[in-house]
Amino acid sequence: MKTNLFTLALLLMSAGAMAQTKLADEWSAMLQARNTDVKAFFQARTTPDMTFIAGNDGSLQNKDWLMGLLKNQKSHHADLTNVKIQQVGDLAVVTGLSTLEAVLMDGKKLGPYTDAFTYTLRWLDGNGSTGQWMFTNFHHTKIEYK
Repeated sequence: MKTNLFTLALLLMSAGAMAQTKLADEWSAMLQARNTDVKAFFQARTTPDMTFIAGNDGSLQNKDWLMGLLKNQKSHHADLTNVKIQQVGDLAVVTGLSTLEAVLMDGKKLGPYTDAFTYTLRWLDGNGSTGQWMFTNFHHTKIEYK
């Protein structure tokens, strides 16, 4: 009986570990979803306590700031290159270069802005059976602003 309980416990722990996915396998689809509807993407894929270190001035910002910034944009496109993904368990760090262009509601064009970036993501379970990668921290370092 004890052996059966021990085996069952191991199987359940394995199932929980398998529930999370490899971020590298999802990254391309996540970037496409981000560029399709950036506001909805970041509303759904950022934790309430996320932090953002802004590349243009190094200021520390929060999710409300990010959503306010995106609210004032008619369109927004980011091209992420030189992407490196490191994942250990439910934590991942993504680094690379981001070239961003946006159009404000008044038609003014922003960018292109090129930043080096570091994103920290965490796999969070929704209701125990599903989960998703959530952005917890962003850090952009200004490289080139035109």
